[in-house]
Amino acid sequence: MLNSFAEEIAHRYALIVQKLAEMAGANLIVGDLIRNATRNCLVGMHAAGAESSEIRQHLGALIARHINSLQAQSVRTLAAWIQARNHMEFLLFIEEQEGLALSGDIGTSAADTLH
Repeated sequence: MLNSFAEEIAHRYALIVQKLAEMAGANLIVGDLIRNATRNCLVGMHAAGAESSEIRQHLGALIARHINSLQAQSVRTLAAWIQARNHMEFLLFIEEQEGLALSGDIGTSAADTLH
């Protein structure tokens, strides 16, 4: 279960993405800002003691609520939220893959290398 500090980080992140999504709706380029905010959010939540699965569940649900509430918004606003969700999933996936590689679960010899 997430502690209150990790939850607060996630909610502040959602406010940041909400503002960036509004900027995207006004035809401003915000892709790098969304990716940086997402990375910083994940780093902060990990530092607060959250596990990747907890982050994926809590932050994913938070982003999904925002995506589902955007019925009459612009396509760019919706795309910004989708980009935030996709980048979160990408970063967590990379982290999990690196964890597997370090633990030796993928293989123990050069012959087992995945291509």
